Amino acid sequence: MNEKIRLVDLANAVRYIAIDMVEAASSGHPGAPLGMADIAAVLWKEVLRYNPDVPLSEDRDRVILSNGHACAMLYAVLYLAGYPIHKSDLKSFRQVGSKTPGHPERDAKAGIEVATGPLGQGVANAVGIALTRRLKSNLDQKDYWVYCFAGDGCLMEGVSYEACSLAGTLGLQNLILLYDANDISIDGQTTGWFREDIPGRFNSQGWHVISDIDGHDPDAIKDALMYAKNTSKVKPTIIIFKTKIGKYVPDWEGKAIAHGQPLGKDRAIATKQAMQMIGEPFEIKDDVLKAWRSHPKERLSSDVVGAKVRPVIDWEALFKWAVAQGQDLATRASSYQVLNQLPDVFLGGCADLTGSVLTKYPDNAKVNTKDSIGNYIDYGVREFAMAAIANGIASDGYKIPYVGTFLIFSDYAKNAIRMSALMDLQVIYVLTHDSIGLGEDGPTHQPVEQLSMLRAIPNLKVWRPCDLEEVVVAWQSACQSVGSPTCMVLTRQKTKKQKPRLMSAIKKGGYEIKPHKKPDLIIIATGSEVGLAHNVADHLDKINIGVKIVSMPCIEVFREQSKRYKEDLLPSHTPKIAIEAGASQPWFEWVGSDGLVIGLDHFGMSGPGAEVFDHCGFHVEGIVKKVVHKFDFVVCEGEKK
Repeated sequence: MNEKIRLVDLANAVRYIAIDMVEAASSGHPGAPLGMADIAAVLWKEVLRYNPDVPLSEDRDRVILSNGHACAMLYAVLYLAGYPIHKSDLKSFRQVGSKTPGHPERDAKAGIEVATGPLGQGVANAVGIALTRRLKSNLDQKDYWVYCFAGDGCLMEGVSYEACSLAGTLGLQNLILLYDANDISIDGQTTGWFREDIPGRFNSQGWHVISDIDGHDPDAIKDALMYAKNTSKVKPTIIIFKTKIGKYVPDWEGKAIAHGQPLGKDRAIATKQAMQMIGEPFEIKDDVLKAWRSHPKERLSSDVVGAKVRPVIDWEALFKWAVAQGQDLATRASSYQVLNQLPDVFLGGCADLTGSVLTKYPDNAKVNTKDSIGNYIDYGVREFAMAAIANGIASDGYKIPYVGTFLIFSDYAKNAIRMSALMDLQVIYVLTHDSIGLGEDGPTHQPVEQLSMLRAIPNLKVWRPCDLEEVVVAWQSACQSVGSPTCMVLTRQKTKKQKPRLMSAIKKGGYEIKPHKKPDLIIIATGSEVGLAHNVADHLDKINIGVKIVSMPCIEVFREQSKRYKEDLLPSHTPKIAIEAGASQPWFEWVGSDGLVIGLDHFGMSGPGAEVFDHCGFHVEGIVKKVVHKFDFVVCEGEKK
């Protein structure tokens, strides 16, 4: 059997299994797997550097499937190549608890580098992985290629444009984008809504472009892949493969109907006949399976991704240093001071707001085309891509990525933040200008609902510290949260330095910052509103209403504490209010349905921050009146309790 026929047979084995997976699940996306199978077969059999016995080797090539709906192809290939994806896993495609969900979920030991769901993000993940590789190869000679499958839908999504623009600027020559250009998306022929000059677009972004490759010709595919590896020395490469969605399906080939539904029994049989592969479901002929698994096992390094030893940080000493500082600071400035004290374990960056978010400390060296051993990335105005690229960096485990922007722009990055949490990735998001306190830029830039939205994401810690000491603990939590991302929500305006506290108390996420043995009222506050809570408490104290103040910089961490601790801190029988310059919704969990929330459930306005706070009801007199009215307190000036 000559090489071309053999590769076609190997590709058809991928198609065969993909068809059976979708039929067994009675759902899925057969079109793209049938269309991309030839590219996958050539890549894994003729080009890719991999060894299923050393799945986490630093030296392995990486493959990202950005068009994740085509995962039946990926699972089939990994099974055929000898990864721990078994026939039983193929048969349980899209079923509860299976290793083969409807879109890939991160499992590097099984050959799945990242979770890709919403289109385009896999491209940005690949950029992050390629960037990390370049830094590593310069430092310790690690070398590998990053291949990313993407379809028309991926390139329509803006996040791919953002990411590819940066990849070209940085000259990520180890990145090869495999574009499955079948001109079909769910609604039909893309000519009605996607007519871009893709070669021109990528040329303008600084990419090497290989156009119009027959995606069903194994020789042409191999030549294109080898040409990309051998000629692209300073640029990333896109290979534009012309393919047919639903290849071999007699009446669906090249049509949108092939995208997202089972073929049906008769059509599945007819498709297998067209491929000249007939047999029982999931049964691949021994000679074909042997050919797939006869790939010479690369002698890859046994170094494991993510095994880098983290320097030990003396958090106790850092906290003592924070206690000794005396000035009032914006918490963004506090974060900058802490960052300056930390060792080089990070790959930082910001979306064109470095001077405002304060994410670059003096020892940062920028990552750019001339100096690729830096530790700081100017992401430009690309919040979504920045977060998705950070996910790629974090998936590798070599450095802890932190990225910065204004809290309001977390909306642009939201889905990538969600994917950080879904993939259990340690990404640190530094989100400043956290409220109406930012002032003059007005309601378009003043966050209202963003804190609530972030807090609703599972496996995400959201810290809103009130001063330098809480900022230290927030950074400690972020650095130690290996299996989850962290958002640090920080002020533009100065906050008042609080009296010294125990580090162990702050680490509980909620703690008593102003004690009272028998309080009439408990005030819960976060961030800059902790200072306001003290002023309110002082006023209430003058009218003989005793107040305990609880600072709750991280709801998620507080929620993890024991039931007894939470009840002792927030006894159910004591009236409670919460003060936070954001949506009131999250706080009823802690103040109860009978409690009072001083929040912000409307948009802000343009003006000096202090005046906007006052206008929106965050002032002592107004809050005191609401408290007295809400809880029917008797105002009684005189001897204090």
